[in-house]
Amino acid sequence: MSMFPSISIAGTGLEVDQTWIDAIGGNVANAEDAVTPGQPVYREEEVTAVASPGSGSGSAGNGVQASITLGSSQGILTHDPENPLADKAGDVVYPNVNIGHEMTSLVEAQVSYEVDAKVLQNSDTAYQAILAIKA
Repeated sequence: MSMFPSISIAGTGLEVDQTWIDAIGGNVANAEDAVTPGQPVYREEEVTAVASPGSGSGSAGNGVQASITLGSSQGILTHDPENPLADKAGDVVYPNVNIGHEMTSLVEAQVSYEVDAKVLQNSDTAYQAILAIKA
């Protein structure tokens, strides 16, 4: 196995991490977006890393890609008659976003980003060392 694809593979990890961080930001930003019952509610985005297989046997693969799935479109029905969006019964629907889960995911995404950035940095250092070798 060659070490040359390590930069592009680590780069795909960074792209997935950035997508994950962006999704978390969107989820947190929209967590309190109430709607009138019957209206579409914000759907939480969940990011999963999906392996990109390599071509040929013994291949290291081509890294990962982000796969985004949307959460429940149902939301959480809440009695809040003071909310201007409340229906006649005083109910509104909030997105099904758990802030505790999002903050935990943010820490995981940050650690993953740091690890992928370190792999990228170490690969660059190794490549520079290889280029510096004189025949």
